[in-house]
Amino acid sequence: MRKVLSLAVVLTMLLVLAGSALAAEATVYVTVSIDGEIKLAAAPVTVSELTVAAVLKEAHKAYYSGGESGLTAGPDPSFFNMYMVSKCWGVEQIPFMIVNDNEPVGNPTADAYAVKDGDNIVIAIATDPENAPAKAIALKADVDGNNATITATEWVLDFMTFTYSTNPYANAEVFDAETGASLGTTDANGKATVAIPASGKIAVGGWAAIAVKGTAAPAPGDDAPAPAPGDDAPAPAPGDDAPAPAPGDDAPAPAPGDEPAGPSLPRTSADGLYLTVFGLLLITAGVVLFRRTKLCR
Repeated sequence: MRKVLSLAVVLTMLLVLAGSALAAEATVYVTVSIDGEIKLAAAPVTVSELTVAAVLKEAHKAYYSGGESGLTAGPDPSFFNMYMVSKCWGVEQIPFMIVNDNEPVGNPTADAYAVKDGDNIVIAIATDPENAPAKAIALKADVDGNNATITATEWVLDFMTFTYSTNPYANAEVFDAETGASLGTTDANGKATVAIPASGKIAVGGWAAIAVKGTAAPAPGDDAPAPAPGDDAPAPAPGDDAPAPAPGDDAPAPAPGDEPAGPSLPRTSADGLYLTVFGLLLITAGVVLFRRTKLCR
């Protein structure tokens, strides 16, 4: 009996550990801009280690022509062994790294800065930061049907105090990050309400882009054609009308997240993990009860 219980406990622990690793996996969206030119626009990057440092590594492996050779990061002895990114996308300069609409990464450093599924990460690099510094632009998107209101905020570093302040990123062009088609311009508050392009990727000012979850507007020529004459659906024959639903039989409203939408951001498998662990616990309980019944006989 003890052997059976011990085996059941070990199997449960192994499944929980394996499932936890699976559930920790996340997909984030990475943009890389060099000197105001977007090199990578809101590209999906999947990581199992949920840190900015891991995202940088995987992004280079997946999208940079030279792979991880374009990245140099780690503890820097000249900065009290602080974790530093000194080379990114092949440029030997310290980049701005912005997660969603938060202050640029620095405290905590990239190796300790946590990310989660669906995060938008912008990497801004300048090849000559003294004469033409990079802009640290954070983006936020609020979706309403086929439209999205983009809020662009510029983080400005004070090199005397090493603290950040913010300004609206005003009068910046908003465009489709894949086709380059203009969508609008940010106003004095750094906001612009635009139609969501088919790509689902919106860029602002050449320094940042964001993956937008919503119902994309159809591309020109993609509208559904009108039915040909005579192809209209026939009217129902007398008596064939669908009966009215009985009281209480109305179709339930869709649960949150079940509404029709465009390309949705990936989710983790935590729900599957919980169901799997619960199922294993039930099986374990069944085995124990079976063994007890057999021993009683």
